[in-house]
Amino acid sequence: MLRTLDIKVWRELLRLRGQVVAIAMVIACGVGVYLGLSSTMHSLQRARSSNYAEQRFAHVFAELERAPLHLIPRLQAIEGVQVVQTRIVRGVTLELPGMVEAGSARLVSIPERGRPELNDVKLRLGRMPQPGHSEEVLVSEAFFEAHGFRLDDELPAIVNGSRVAFRIVGVALSPEFTYTVAPGQLFPDDRLHGILWARRKGLAAAFDLEGAFNNLALRLAPQAHEAAVLAAVDRILEPYGGRGAYPRRDQVSAFFLENELTQLQGFAVTIPLLFLGVAAFLLHIVFQRLIATQRSDIAALKAFGYHDREVGWHYAKLVGAIVWLGSVAGWLLGGYLGSAMTSLYADYYRFPELPFQLDPLSPFLALGVAGLAAGWGTARAIRQTVGLAPAEAMRPPAPLRYRRTLLERLGWVQKVPIGLRTVLREIERKPWRAVLSVAGVSMATALTILMAFSADSIRYMLQVQFGLSQREDVQISLLQTRSQAVLSEIRNLPGVQHAEPYRSVPVEFRAGASVKRVSLTGLDPAGELLALYNTSEERIPIARGGLTLSRKLAEVLGVRPGDSLAFRWLEGARSTHSATVAQIVDTYVGLSAYMPLDELASTLGEPPTLNGARLLVDPSELASLYAEVKATPMIAGIAERDRSLRLVQGMLDENMGTMIWISLSFALVMAFAVLYNTIRITLAERSRELATMRVLGYRRREVSAILMGEMGLVLLVAIPLGLWMGHVFSSALVRSPGYDTEQFRLPFVIYPSTYAIGALGILASGLVSGLGAWRRLDRFDMVEVLKSRD
Repeated sequence: MLRTLDIKVWRELLRLRGQVVAIAMVIACGVGVYLGLSSTMHSLQRARSSNYAEQRFAHVFAELERAPLHLIPRLQAIEGVQVVQTRIVRGVTLELPGMVEAGSARLVSIPERGRPELNDVKLRLGRMPQPGHSEEVLVSEAFFEAHGFRLDDELPAIVNGSRVAFRIVGVALSPEFTYTVAPGQLFPDDRLHGILWARRKGLAAAFDLEGAFNNLALRLAPQAHEAAVLAAVDRILEPYGGRGAYPRRDQVSAFFLENELTQLQGFAVTIPLLFLGVAAFLLHIVFQRLIATQRSDIAALKAFGYHDREVGWHYAKLVGAIVWLGSVAGWLLGGYLGSAMTSLYADYYRFPELPFQLDPLSPFLALGVAGLAAGWGTARAIRQTVGLAPAEAMRPPAPLRYRRTLLERLGWVQKVPIGLRTVLREIERKPWRAVLSVAGVSMATALTILMAFSADSIRYMLQVQFGLSQREDVQISLLQTRSQAVLSEIRNLPGVQHAEPYRSVPVEFRAGASVKRVSLTGLDPAGELLALYNTSEERIPIARGGLTLSRKLAEVLGVRPGDSLAFRWLEGARSTHSATVAQIVDTYVGLSAYMPLDELASTLGEPPTLNGARLLVDPSELASLYAEVKATPMIAGIAERDRSLRLVQGMLDENMGTMIWISLSFALVMAFAVLYNTIRITLAERSRELATMRVLGYRRREVSAILMGEMGLVLLVAIPLGLWMGHVFSSALVRSPGYDTEQFRLPFVIYPSTYAIGALGILASGLVSGLGAWRRLDRFDMVEVLKSRD
């Protein structure tokens, strides 16, 4: 008997194939997005864990000015410390072949013999530098590939004021530089910044650090108390210019990677649930209609001896077949998306291996969640079949209780065309179906906005950051803090039209139990090349007599304007001071704190100094400026604003555009499925009515208008509602942990073009759905339809 019902399942799938495929597409999108995001996250986590373990990534890091090596026993004696590794790490300027711009690199020491105990390098090509050969270096893989270097190529650099010709003998990776960015940057620029590793003896001689170190890495025991270790390291290194120890999670590369994984995890939960919720709604309305039209079939099955459980199981298997079809398609889609996303991440996060790895449990978890959603959507309909008595099922369902419609009660019947009147009457008599259809289309519309708005926010952030706030052409940083007298030398560099100094000092802010280490930057109050703004794009001059904090830093510390904030210098005398929070400004990158340059010098107890400058430069003289910078030992680095902007825009155009279009396609699939099922159910329920109208002489266009009218009204209500929902969801998203981090914040901005794309996409889905119903209406067998019983 079950075999007969199985045949019926196949017949139902074929008869409802259009609706089955539409629902399966929605399920496939939900399952595919979940598998794509979760498998990408799983691949990144596996690669991270493997890389960190194999290369012995440190747990604690510290930077300082100079400390003697005889401190090592004191550091090893700290409770919980297993391994201590001292290093020499310095920034150098590079003369890159074929490039006008000055490059930069972080030069990292490795032991004179053997391999590093911590933060070991993974050799990808070539060999390790030979002991005693100070000119031999390893180069980071991304930097090597970006320039097309070969082994034994020379790489000229300015090391502590002297020109040195390094020789590339190998290519390497390190967990410390999985995500490589120049200081102060958010995105990698592999053409201008790289990592170099060299034997320690040569670096110690070049930087006058024989018998000393300026960088520390520690490995902790599993049960070590991290906070206590950090405090102990700070106490030991404080007399030697220590800038504060920090844990692995705050290390730049690890921080960026963890932030990315957090965002993936959030999206892997929310977006699939949205699709599966819509799929549950579609299954609900389809099976409600199916049960209503098969009452006599159900009665016959029960009359022939089929038990309630068998009949219910028959319809459950029909649901299961749709879920299975959608899930299998989702598995294939998820594999493709996951593989593509993993390859995309491999361009920015450099692991020795980043293979796409699908978590074996994820497909079955996705199938289970899809099954639960489908079961929730169809449970009521299936319960109706089980509880339906054969005698009751043989009778047609009781007709709806009709009453005068709102139009009739208001006396507007004659003022409304008959087609629209018919549509409004149907919606009023079956309001829940219309409400659910509006909800589904609104969700699809909101999803298009939710997926596309981030590009608007990032473009606006770039406009503010590089157009309004950063007005300089070039920013230079100095190797050491210098007196204000050096500003005249900077102004005499080729092409410099205007120069404004700044001084950045590492500080530790403390407000109650909240402690944060950031850079406090001294600015010229009359300066024009770095402007501060609020969210209304109103320029705010730097305040005198207090601190100017970025809004995110104020939130982290829990302070407001007028509060007193204690801070301690992390260089020099390391004295502790307090200042009033004078004002809060809005920034989108990092945690910022500002003070007038002269007040900063006064608080430090030193004459006015600088360690960098912002410059306006004649564009025709940029090449000459770069050439001079390469030959100037006191300049540690140079950053061109326009190049940074082009880099970020290029990444957006290449990667985010693709992701947005993929997301938009998924949203359109959802909208199409909702609208197609709505119009097909309307057609099935009103087929006798529409056929009768054709027999009475109504033209096909008039009949089609009635059929399309309900869909048109659904779109008319759902699109504006969906645009508003997208606005609300996007506003909530920018405040979520994945988008509102200490490293960067996205402003809430949605351009009109994004709303237009969302609305037009949903309208296009409606048009495609309507054309399918129009074709089916053309193939109506009116005689067969009119034979159906009342």
